[in-house]
Amino acid sequence: MTRDGSSIEALAVGSAFMHDFGTLFPARLKLTGEQLEFVFVLPEHRHDGEVVLDHPLVEARERIRRGCAVGAPLLYVDVGGRWARLRVEFAGTAVRALIVMREEALTQAPNVPFPGLWQDRMSGTVRLALEEITRMLTRCHHQAGGAPPRIELELAYRAERDHRARSAGAHETVREFLAPVRPVLRLRWPVAAPGQRKAFAENLAEVTTAGKWPRRRPTTRIMGLETELPAWIA
Repeated sequence: MTRDGSSIEALAVGSAFMHDFGTLFPARLKLTGEQLEFVFVLPEHRHDGEVVLDHPLVEARERIRRGCAVGAPLLYVDVGGRWARLRVEFAGTAVRALIVMREEALTQAPNVPFPGLWQDRMSGTVRLALEEITRMLTRCHHQAGGAPPRIELELAYRAERDHRARSAGAHETVREFLAPVRPVLRLRWPVAAPGQRKAFAENLAEVTTAGKWPRRRPTTRIMGLETELPAWIA
């Protein structure tokens, strides 16, 4: 459990971890109240020029152990299943992360069709949105008071319809940087005080409506990332 039982600290811990290890591709993210769960995919290539001397997950475990600024997470390499995995738990919180190999990526993120260098920028894109949502919730709490906010947040990937055309017209050296999907956050706030709802709505940028009836949802962009909002925003 977090100290205040809210989503604010969970998001702060999660986004700080993403800041420290931005090469991990965020395949899944699900926040329910103070419980935040990630699934990250370990990149195949290396950015820092280090030589891999051990299993990639063992290397990742040691990098996290040496470089994680969010306390001292508990780290477990799980080799009991079909694929090895690295589990990360942040003591005193309900924040958990599962780091998997590229071989397991399609199982964990079936809507992500193929790996590539385009995945490198996704962590920063998602992290910036999480940081901004954390600030927005903090402002709501300060402005309206009441219980600490407890939201629901989930990351999804949607196909980029023009990806094939863009790839066909791009130089071969840049094709792997063109993302076939785009990240979308789905934000729900089922139990919120009226004052907090009002404060949250006032802190939003332009709100539009996306999707087809009857699944149309109010939508905004938070640090450039498409975010579906609770129905009461409309």
